[in-house]
Amino acid sequence: MKPLRFSICLIAATFVFSQFATAPFAADMDSVMMSGGKMMMMKAGHPATAMDHEVTMSDGTTVEVDGTVKSKDGTEFHLQDGEMIMMDGHLMKGGRAAPMSH
Repeated sequence: MKPLRFSICLIAATFVFSQFATAPFAADMDSVMMSGGKMMMMKAGHPATAMDHEVTMSDGTTVEVDGTVKSKDGTEFHLQDGEMIMMDGHLMKGGRAAPMSH
């Protein structure tokens, strides 16, 4: 009975840790970010260019050049310095996921 429990625990632990190993980090992904009062396009977590046009994320969220974010449900807010929107539409603050409400 003990070997069966051990095997089940080992399989569960392997599954849980594999989820962390494959999860992408915000620092490695593309996004748009408010930095020094300007919107920047980020490629692989590094500033690439200043944003010069509105960007639509995969979930329908749009981000304007001035940092205005409009979600598909109509919620609207302005990004603060250091905040970023991932290309899938998720808001990140300080490298952590944050709710879209401001």
